[in-house]
Amino acid sequence: MKKCIFYLPYELLEHGTGARMMRPKKMIEAFEKIGYNVFVIQGYSGERRKLIRKLKESIKRGEKYDFMYTESSTEPTLLTNPNHLPTHPFLDFGFFKYIKKQGIKIGLFYCDIYWKFDTYGQELSTPKRLVALKNYEYDIQKYKQLLDKFYVPDLKMLDYLKSQKLRSIAEILPPGAENIEVTVKSSSDRDFSKNPLQIFYVGGIGNHYQIAVLVEAVSKTKNCILTLCCRDTEWNNEKHNYEKWLNDRIHIIHKNGDELEPYYQETDICSLVFKSDKYREMAMPYKAFEYLGHEKPVIATKGTAIGRFTEQNQNGWVVSYDENEICDLLNRIISDPTLLAEKNRKCIDAKKENLWICRAQKVVNDLKQ
Repeated sequence: MKKCIFYLPYELLEHGTGARMMRPKKMIEAFEKIGYNVFVIQGYSGERRKLIRKLKESIKRGEKYDFMYTESSTEPTLLTNPNHLPTHPFLDFGFFKYIKKQGIKIGLFYCDIYWKFDTYGQELSTPKRLVALKNYEYDIQKYKQLLDKFYVPDLKMLDYLKSQKLRSIAEILPPGAENIEVTVKSSSDRDFSKNPLQIFYVGGIGNHYQIAVLVEAVSKTKNCILTLCCRDTEWNNEKHNYEKWLNDRIHIIHKNGDELEPYYQETDICSLVFKSDKYREMAMPYKAFEYLGHEKPVIATKGTAIGRFTEQNQNGWVVSYDENEICDLLNRIISDPTLLAEKNRKCIDAKKENLWICRAQKVVNDLKQ
């Protein structure tokens, strides 16, 4: 059986949620689905050290591995233990160097670059912030020395790293979509006055998730319903910014996981409307591909990474962060339901090209000897 190595410099929690936990799990499953026996190295540094020893023993016995795929942490590699101390400073990149000497190619997905922004580490003391920043820079230097492929959610991220070496080996590897069996709703002859247009948003609110114009636009649009799903704590903190637009066509819920499935079944369009900022220019929302897995057209914002993806794949509409423009779009769809039916078909095509197994196969094509 074909074999590969999956390296993660933090603990992969069995019941962990969020992109940091879900993306590695989906990639491991995808490698397995395309025929790989995946040797997973993960956990805190002590556990990783044990697994590295086990892997080295298998290599000594003659086991062959086609490649190593790894994902960065949102924290510096040396500081991912609970105490954030570099207790094993040579463990991770020493292992990368060993793998490279074995002739095994290494590809790394770099998930986040928030540390490059002035707002990073405001909750930290100045010494801790400086230590963290130095360790992020150390990661980048090691990546330049040891990687064969540098995967990013969007190439815009490279503008902040200012490394010609990493740019030369960079490839886009956004999240993937699940191959979910979907029952398509008939849209071509829909009477929205009897069966209102259903908009669904799942995710954060506040900070990088500014979605107020969406709520305002729906509040002004007849025959349209918005279901907004977020954490209850976030809603309690942010609801004062939304209360003036709330009415009986705007529903606030707090669900997750399988609890979302009934809402996806009823939904016509999912929202990726965010106020654009430098972070949004290159951040690729994990939920965008959950939407795609359910074959739901999206409304995305101009100037964002997901907006560019949507334009390229035609699986939705791209608008300015402006309530009037969103209102106009919603009213056009309500007036002409064939617009929705057309985007439904585009979603099916885009999904086939963006499954998790497509992401895994790309890595294999890039790295396999």
